[in-house]
This record gives sequence, C-alpha cells and structure tokens, in this order.
Amino acid sequence: MCARPHLGETRLAAESPLWGRRGNLCARGVLLLSAVSASAGVAAQQHAPSDDELRSIYCVEVIRAEIGVQHHLISASDAAAISAPTPALRQQWLDTSSELLQGLGRLELLRYRLQRYMLPRIAALDSSALAAAVRQGEADVEESGAAADRIGACKQPKWLPPPA
Repeated sequence: MCARPHLGETRLAAESPLWGRRGNLCARGVLLLSAVSASAGVAAQQHAPSDDELRSIYCVEVIRAEIGVQHHLISASDAAAISAPTPALRQQWLDTSSELLQGLGRLELLRYRLQRYMLPRIAALDSSALAAAVRQGEADVEESGAAADRIGACKQPKWLPPPA
C-alpha cells in the first residue's frame, strides 16, 4: 500500500490520497481502483489511456524520483552549511539550500498538477497500461542518460491544461 507523506513534505504531497510519500501512483492503487470501479457496477468500460494520460502517469513517477533527489540534495546542503569552516562558505550553502527548496516547491506543484489531471480519469482507464507507464518511468529514472528527452519533457508538460 502507498505510504503516508512524511513531515518534511509539503501540503501538496499530502493532498492526494492515491499518491504515496514518494509521489508515485502505486500499482496496487491502480489495480484497486479498477477493482472498485468494476465491482461497483460502473457503467463505463475501461479503455486504453490516451498518449497524454500515459505521459502524465509516467511523469508522476519521474517527478517523484526527482523530488526524492531534491530532498537528498537539500539535506546534504544543510549538512554542509552546518559544518562550513567560514561564514562566507556557510552562507553559500544556505543560499544553495534556498534555491533547492524553491526547486522542490516547483517539482511538488508540478506533481500535484499531474495528479490532479489524472485523478478523475484513472477509474476509467486500463490499469495495466497505467502500471506499465509507471514501470517505464521507474526504469527511465534508473537509466536517466538514455531517457533524458522523455524525462526532460516532464518538467514542462505542454499537454496539461493551464494551472487554475
């Protein structure tokens, strides 16, 4: 099951109950939603996700991973600031932490937009296709050099409606 957000995550990470601490849509969640939809007698048949829907669920996983990296960078920068030998160096590390926190906020907002786009659609979509997109996102993050174009497109999702 998806884990609850940790205290260090912003409110945006906690707003969507389907996404866990790491921000990805758990494969179990996709399957659970599908089962609930089917057992509740939902009239609409599941259909194949569109390219935009697959891209969105893929990007949720990619952005989740980037958020994790950002958390590690912030921790390292904070630790470096604490142990900095000079006030000037300490200030540089604090400035770096501040920039990283701003970047983290942008990533979390982007993840929230992607999740908000997908949430009303998920129950009607083929869960196996969504799970495959999540797995592809995980694989691409591990091989980030090979998938740089796909991963980079996640940072500016032109297919999403403008933020409200």
